[in-house]
Amino acid sequence: MKVHHNKEVDYLSIDFTDEVEAKSEYKEGIIVRYDKKGHVIGIDITDSMKLFTSPALLTLREVCQFMGLSESTMRRRIKEGKVKYTKVGKDYRFKKVDILKLAGWK
Repeated sequence: MKVHHNKEVDYLSIDFTDEVEAKSEYKEGIIVRYDKKGHVIGIDITDSMKLFTSPALLTLREVCQFMGLSESTMRRRIKEGKVKYTKVGKDYRFKKVDILKLAGWK
């Protein structure tokens, strides 16, 4: 995995593989890049510091989308103690800074 943050334009790029991009989707400042088979190969985040300094907690679904992981993989990492979390009722919530550490960004 390669992580690059361009401070001048506040643009974060995370490459999971070196595959060639076939298509991408943009939503709310996040670009998800896919290979020709439809696998996520990377993500890009515009205004990344604004996104990561928000005090809001992330849901399991949001973390999985950000990390490009399935919910079962993320639940396994939770059980293995690889990521910090809190519970709201039966739902997991995550601090953005902890997810960045898991992604190898901080």
